[in-house]
Amino acid sequence: MALPSRSWDLQVDDRISLIANKLGEDTEFSRKEVPGLKPLLDDYINPDVEVDSVDWRRRMLQVFKDSETDNTYQDLLAKHSPDEQQRIERFVAGEDPAKVSDGFVMGPSMGFREELAKLHEAPSIVHVSRHGATVVKGELVPTDDDWFHRCVRKIAAHFGIHMEETGHKGEVLIYKDAEFQNWGLSIENIPRFTCICKSALDIQTIVSFAKENDMSVRCSGYRHSWAPIFGKTGEILISMLDLKTATELPNTASLPQHDSPPTELEMIEVVPGEPTLYTDPKGALVRVGCATTNERLRKWCIQHNKLTIPFNVIMVELTLGGSNAPICHGAGRRHQTLSDLVRKIEYVDANGKIQAVDKPEHLRAASGCFGLLGVVTHVTMEFPPMTYAELAPQKMPVICAVPPPPDLDEKDIPLALLKYWKNLTPEQKQKYQDDFERRATQDYYSEWFWFPYSDFSWVNTWNDTKDSSGVQSFPDDCHIFLSFIGTVLMNCIQFAPVCNKLDFSTCFAESSTTLLSRTAMGALPEKAMKTYLPDALHFQRAVQNIRVRDMEVEMPLVAKASGGKDNIDYTPVQRAWWDAILLTYKHNDTCPMRMPLEMRMMGGSDVILAPQRGNKLGTCAIEVLTLHNAGDIWPAFVQEIIDKWMALKNPTTGERLRTRPHWAKEWYDFKVDGKPWVDRLKNEDYKNEIAEFLGVLEDIGKDAGWTLKDLKARFSNDYFDKVFFDQVGK
Repeated sequence: MALPSRSWDLQVDDRISLIANKLGEDTEFSRKEVPGLKPLLDDYINPDVEVDSVDWRRRMLQVFKDSETDNTYQDLLAKHSPDEQQRIERFVAGEDPAKVSDGFVMGPSMGFREELAKLHEAPSIVHVSRHGATVVKGELVPTDDDWFHRCVRKIAAHFGIHMEETGHKGEVLIYKDAEFQNWGLSIENIPRFTCICKSALDIQTIVSFAKENDMSVRCSGYRHSWAPIFGKTGEILISMLDLKTATELPNTASLPQHDSPPTELEMIEVVPGEPTLYTDPKGALVRVGCATTNERLRKWCIQHNKLTIPFNVIMVELTLGGSNAPICHGAGRRHQTLSDLVRKIEYVDANGKIQAVDKPEHLRAASGCFGLLGVVTHVTMEFPPMTYAELAPQKMPVICAVPPPPDLDEKDIPLALLKYWKNLTPEQKQKYQDDFERRATQDYYSEWFWFPYSDFSWVNTWNDTKDSSGVQSFPDDCHIFLSFIGTVLMNCIQFAPVCNKLDFSTCFAESSTTLLSRTAMGALPEKAMKTYLPDALHFQRAVQNIRVRDMEVEMPLVAKASGGKDNIDYTPVQRAWWDAILLTYKHNDTCPMRMPLEMRMMGGSDVILAPQRGNKLGTCAIEVLTLHNAGDIWPAFVQEIIDKWMALKNPTTGERLRTRPHWAKEWYDFKVDGKPWVDRLKNEDYKNEIAEFLGVLEDIGKDAGWTLKDLKARFSNDYFDKVFFDQVGK
């Protein structure tokens, strides 16, 4: 079948029709390698046949299951627990997902299972506690590693015990030379010790040992950063989660299950004190352990139904300490960053002592300091009263959800997207523009998703209410199970060799990406409903099970040349959105972006190092993502995006926007104007802020008994040495 001169003018249905026609030309391939795929695609494009999102997932999985040449389905299935395998098979066989999901509790399965099994069998793992030391397997330490033996004895000595004693199960689990990888598998190192701590005293013990042995200490949770903010080879890593929870996929945290009793570092408690940010007197201060996951916090808020964190990141598989330290955020122009909610930080300092920071002038640095102050044990944040989200998600034509900026020539827009715009009157186009601006400016929560080559965007903006009537939990168990099924399918499409042969254009990437986007868009909800606010914040589940790469920038919102307080000129925002879309179509031959383009509006920040700081009208947080299997072609694409986004200007003044990267996303290895981005941040965008940040830390240290030199020696790494501490100690 002849393709149009620009295949990126095809709509999703056209692309799927082409795949179906190609399958029809090769009946042998269709029958043996992807049995059932052509009938599914034929049904999908047939207006008289309904293929809903559940049918799509079931029948797509059946294709991989029945393939005579591709074992991807079977290989993935084998990495799940027996219960998960049975439920997946029941779903594929046609059973009602509501029945299949009944009682579903997800257990340890794929990902790092084999590696962890070997790790747990290693003789160099020791339980150390105040009650004694217990050998887990084999000899206490390898006979050829006397240094490790001596170090473990020193750690034990900090507890006041002797290694010859035996005792209860220890609070600290110590791994030697355990390989570290971040969630995106883009950062690797091998800490000398990886320590699992469950109390502040455990952390004091490790930091005191590090001081005596001149070692650095960094921490990790779910490892959700693409910047090199973690530990380094040969030093100490404190993991706030056990290694199974932190590394195994699929992860269990987002699925129906009973939480284990909280450790000291997972406690959540209301504390005395008058909230200052929220005017409602029913608000309160809440003390949260740094190892508390968003899922545990979500459940706590709903169980008590009195207080809530007012905004958050989407994923439940993050610890609060891990999301607060690099100044993460949620959505909605009235909201700042998580670090702006902090009213007290408790931490173990460079001398191994418990300290606290609660002065507002100090919290501007301490609340978002990447762990450079010390190992944070607890964070006290201000929570407003519980409210309820009135969800009304919509799937809208891409060009209507975020209209193109006025200076974008229509001839540069793919016909697949332009067709929804061409026949609209100027008044109708203005209505969509007004709708976008209203959502972006006024709604409590506002975000937009676009999956590559989709004809529609998913628009998720909503407001909250104090009225609890009709509230329901969301997502329910069935929806969560279907989210899990969706990740199984997406991993099949991502890794199945047979997908390499679905070639209807220049390579398989366009075909498989189209199928991935169709699967992902079909899984996003459209139903209007009222739910608990923290449920609405964490509407997506199981996305932890698909490894991605991610680059995000924070772009200041700017005012129009004339108008009132909220008269924002969204032209740069719309240009950034469409620049990403057009670059995605430009590279349809390789499809480096295989996951969504996401955009959120949010407020500014008072935290010194927040990229949103100074953005009085608010901030546009915009990011691009891809699958792990596109990692080799991803950097070049991201650099093109960065070149576009960093060149955007204020339409009124003509000055470049002060656009800055999200600290935890991919930015460190990229360039701006041909020069390393890190140099620009140090010498321009954050020059004054870095000096201010270090000044505040130095002031905190005067009373606490430590210096910047102590922080550099104990809690920094090569990355932070270059960004913040290059002049410290010289």
